[in-house]
Amino acid sequence: MPSVRQATIDLLRRHGLTTWFGNPGSSELTLLEDFPSDFRYVLGLQEMVPVGMADGFAQVTRRPAFVNVHTAPGLGNAMGALYNAHLNKTPLIVTAGNQRRVMQNQKALLTNEDAVLLPRPFVKWSAEPATPSEVPAVLAHAIHIALAPPTGPVFVSLPMDDMTHELTASEAAEAEVIRDRAVTCAGGFPGRLAKEIGDRISSANSPVFVVGGDVEHAGAREAVVKLAERTKAPVWTAPLPGLSGFPEAHPLYQGLLPPGAGWISTALKGHDLIVVLGGPVFRYYPHIPGPYLPEGATLVHITSDPDEAARAPVGDAYVGDLRAAVEALLDEVVDTPRGAPTRRPDVPSPDRVAAPMQPSQLWTAVGHAAPADALFVTEAGSNEAPIANFVRPSAPLSHISAVGGGLGFGLPAAAGAQLASPDRPVIALMGDGSMHYAITALWTASRYRIPLTIVVASNQEYGILKQFGDIENTAGVPGLDLPGLDITATAASYGIDAHDAHDSDDIAELLRAGVEDRERPTLINVATTPVHEAASRRS
Repeated sequence: MPSVRQATIDLLRRHGLTTWFGNPGSSELTLLEDFPSDFRYVLGLQEMVPVGMADGFAQVTRRPAFVNVHTAPGLGNAMGALYNAHLNKTPLIVTAGNQRRVMQNQKALLTNEDAVLLPRPFVKWSAEPATPSEVPAVLAHAIHIALAPPTGPVFVSLPMDDMTHELTASEAAEAEVIRDRAVTCAGGFPGRLAKEIGDRISSANSPVFVVGGDVEHAGAREAVVKLAERTKAPVWTAPLPGLSGFPEAHPLYQGLLPPGAGWISTALKGHDLIVVLGGPVFRYYPHIPGPYLPEGATLVHITSDPDEAARAPVGDAYVGDLRAAVEALLDEVVDTPRGAPTRRPDVPSPDRVAAPMQPSQLWTAVGHAAPADALFVTEAGSNEAPIANFVRPSAPLSHISAVGGGLGFGLPAAAGAQLASPDRPVIALMGDGSMHYAITALWTASRYRIPLTIVVASNQEYGILKQFGDIENTAGVPGLDLPGLDITATAASYGIDAHDAHDSDDIAELLRAGVEDRERPTLINVATTPVHEAASRRS
């Protein structure tokens, strides 16, 4: 009869979960023994790296990804990345070993006493099988929960002695039935609700759309473009979206909303109807005083997430399948006679400037040199706003960031995204501080010859915290400067083809060469001005 391990491998193979991201420990060895030749194991040197890689991989493939980390301390290492995956709504099947059942009562080394509790609240569901024979059923349960809308990570704890347990004939037969069954989530959107919302859009004097990352997760991007074009309504991306949700070079696109209530109401001033699609209303931080909406405006919120609808401070919310809702709206709105909104200015051609340069100059050079089909993964702190202004990709699924804002996402997610899309150029846009949270992802990129291109803005500080300090009026905060970071030498030590760019022409040349090199990862380090110096130059 098959062992629990064999039944587990069969289950995961059936669900296409043959690429594993992990960092093994002693309590995982019984699962990893005789690793199947048709499976792939991608090693990260610290647990947050495999979780971040799986996050990027799953978002690009639009399929769940499998993660295997070590018991309690390893899972603890992974929690920051799991936080991001939770808010990104990424369907991850996260597993960790646990001490043998016969040793747990003694609190033997590596016992995870509260295995089910530890990853909460950053998973949709967590479990440890009550008996070894339950392992396939619990894992199947986890997979189906992860894929049910709204999608998200789940966790299963696997005591190491469960893997060698031999199933009885009846238990093996049950495991086969569980392996082969399917769960299908079918969505829709009532026509009466679509007409109700469509009438509000058609009768509005100046509607505006605000899109979130779920527009792309749901496959609704093209339908949203048609809806905006038909209504001649401008489109913004919601704060902290994960995915931009709209072609950033489209004439109707206005940019990324800043994450403060007062800022948002100012940016949307003059609009009488705000339609939010596929994201919360809104992710705020810092606290910027002001009304939630501009004077005279109302808000309609369409989301697949009941919690997003319930916690919104303003507006009428509709919970349903997002793609079905947008497609239904297309049947209820007509071409409008209103004039098209003013488009934001085009990005000017880059001038040749020497480093250290202002962030706007760096990202202008990157935006012009990058190929049209590039997929950008960004984690750049104070550079995120300039990136949104000067790098404007238009291809689907072309700009990924962490909804949760937990640092350590960018490098692993970019590596995972490149693994998921080997023929598409993936470019990670990083800050010198943020990239060090998961710096060992460089080893993984080098080890597996992942042809990722990385551009680093090096201002030798936690610039975003200095900006927050100005907002919060906090002076004399320690630990915000980062002198002595040698990004290029560090990257080279991991086997990366690493370069310092001395001017904007260097950036363009190195970026093109990095994208063309499909055999190894490339890093381009660029010295930029500190945030206060950049602000003084602008003023």
